[in-house]
Amino acid sequence: MDEPAYQEVLEALNSLISEKPKVGDRQAYESAYQSLQTYLERLDLVSELTKLKVIHVAGTKGKGSTCAMVESMLRQCGYKTGMFTSPHLVDVRERIRLQGRPIAIPDFMQHFWWCFDKLKEYAHLHPGMPAYFRFMTILALKVFLEEKVDVAILEVGVGGRLDATNCIPKPIVCGVTSLGFDHVELLGHTLPEIAREKAGIFKTGVPAFTVQQPEDALQALLEVAGKVQAPLKLAAPFEQYMLPPHQLGLAGAHQQVNASLAVQLAATWEQAAGPSCGGPAAAGAAQRVQQLGQLQLPDAYVEGLQGCVWPGRAQVVRQSWVSEGMADGLGTTFFLDGAHTPESMATCAEWFCEAAHTQQATAGQQELAPHRILLFNCMKERNPEALLRPFMTTLAARGLGFQQALFVPPESSYRKLGSPDHPPKDLSWQHGLQKVYQTHLTPTSTTGVTRAGLQLPALPGLEAGQDGRQGAVLPSLRATLNWLRRCSQSSPKAPLQVLVTGSLYLVGDVLKLLNKAPV
Repeated sequence: MDEPAYQEVLEALNSLISEKPKVGDRQAYESAYQSLQTYLERLDLVSELTKLKVIHVAGTKGKGSTCAMVESMLRQCGYKTGMFTSPHLVDVRERIRLQGRPIAIPDFMQHFWWCFDKLKEYAHLHPGMPAYFRFMTILALKVFLEEKVDVAILEVGVGGRLDATNCIPKPIVCGVTSLGFDHVELLGHTLPEIAREKAGIFKTGVPAFTVQQPEDALQALLEVAGKVQAPLKLAAPFEQYMLPPHQLGLAGAHQQVNASLAVQLAATWEQAAGPSCGGPAAAGAAQRVQQLGQLQLPDAYVEGLQGCVWPGRAQVVRQSWVSEGMADGLGTTFFLDGAHTPESMATCAEWFCEAAHTQQATAGQQELAPHRILLFNCMKERNPEALLRPFMTTLAARGLGFQQALFVPPESSYRKLGSPDHPPKDLSWQHGLQKVYQTHLTPTSTTGVTRAGLQLPALPGLEAGQDGRQGAVLPSLRATLNWLRRCSQSSPKAPLQVLVTGSLYLVGDVLKLLNKAPV
């Protein structure tokens, strides 16, 4: 890899990153969407977009997982796939995937400069250069056209009606995953308002599917579908298919809901567009569609669901720290989930309870119970009270708590790509998170730090009055992971379970520092 050349690309992308829209700044959001057509015209892509056979997915929870399952199933069928999702965990190329893999660096650079340089020629004219997400959307579409993918799977970034991905004139099929409260300053403060924005991706005559929703949200989806004459149906529950839930590649009971939508989207796309793709995949499309009509999952769909991988979401990583001189012992298990909405935080808590207990039950005979640590951060536009309340309530209901809670700033940020800046000196946000956490502590939230045979080294950079049991603010992620390594080394027979959640940026940074990055 030509590191300097790739860094130059990242710097150019950085120049497109602006501050996120301020609360209530819907007018600027709408204006930015309207400018997208101008950019597409300048790149001569408007008519070209009709060549793409698109699956378009909106929603609040599970958009990325649903897209990943759709992509995995259709790839197993033999189709050439392209997938655009956001955000990325470590490398911006994760957002544009070909055949399930992030686009190769040389190809990314080639397509990037074609788009960037051509748009730069018009930068002196209104509306200037596109902002970061709109540019990445345009770049993904250009890549998919050049690579001649059979299917392009697009995950909506924010909302739907005014999202950059909504430039597709007529997708093959649309889907809306579970709805909840997120980006309320742009989408609305009620579920029906949010649902109407999500339903903005519906197009006349294009089949659309959703999953079980709150009644008022479902009625709003049906209302929009009726206005644009888009046939909207509920996806068949996944339990009706003949595949045990535990055979899904993505962990968590909630993934059955995503899988039900993913199967319906893949099947509808195959029926409408599969035969025109040619090759062995197209030859088997009719048979697969027939099987699905009988609620039987074709082998390719089963293999796609079982083999689906979506890093940073309900992901378990075992870290033995062998490279650090610890060749045996129980090590540290990281449970990573980038949940960042109230609903997904509650879902994350449910998943962690199941996964943590399952690991403990299957570990065999061991003298020590797991020592559980929460590693948390969320972005400043989030409401930490709204995130931590359902999370802690769910944990308390399941009788599971943490011995320690650590609040740490991430190394990466949506404001800058590439090499991280120095750790922030201002930790006031993390101190605020700690205080919110303390207000929700219950007798089951923490059972104390002491474990027989467990000797923990002192927490790094701990300020006076903090002890970890009530939540502690640590200065950097690297210092935190070094501390966890020393914990494992000082007590090799004590299993450590660390839940990392609240932000995909935090999850991505942990994966990168553990050398478990998806690219």
